Amino acid sequence: MPKVKTSKEEVLQKVVETIRKKGIANSSMSDLAKQCDIQKSHFYYYFDSKDTLIKEVLATVNSYMTYNMNKALNDESLTTSEKLDRINSLIKKLFLTYDGGCVMANTALESAHANPKYFEEIRLFFEKFIDGLKHLLAENHPPQSAQYLAEQIVQDIEGGILLMRVYNNPKYLLNAIGRMSKLILNQ
Repeated sequence: MPKVKTSKEEVLQKVVETIRKKGIANSSMSDLAKQCDIQKSHFYYYFDSKDTLIKEVLATVNSYMTYNMNKALNDESLTTSEKLDRINSLIKKLFLTYDGGCVMANTALESAHANPKYFEEIRLFFEKFIDGLKHLLAENHPPQSAQYLAEQIVQDIEGGILLMRVYNNPKYLLNAIGRMSKLILNQ
């Protein structure tokens, strides 16, 4: 029997997991309600449409990544190596712990041709990811080079996530994380 009441945050957390695994098109509001163990009508208490729900899911993922990345980057008591360790742990937590890959990349690929309305939030996610890495790279690289390398790292990580899913082997993501560490630490 579905729950009578649940918080918006609990709903978003479960929806993130489902969207990560099944994508937007394969996740009807009925499926999502079932995954959340709530009535479908309960979704409409929080979200007036599936598009509103998806936008909030993307904003939630973006906020989580940004908060945790900035927490590591802005901690002045940490060395660059320690900041990098925290970011590596965050990436591993997000992409090795949960099935389905990167919600942002999956959504971008799924909606690129038919419905790019989610791109603003997706771009913001990747821009913040790149900016965070650029911040770490700036310690050992000139600004233009730091920007280029940060973009390259994000591309490499996203490719690593994709290959990890295709081959069901975490080595692809772990290799990308290793290359990122070498670039940031200038090794």
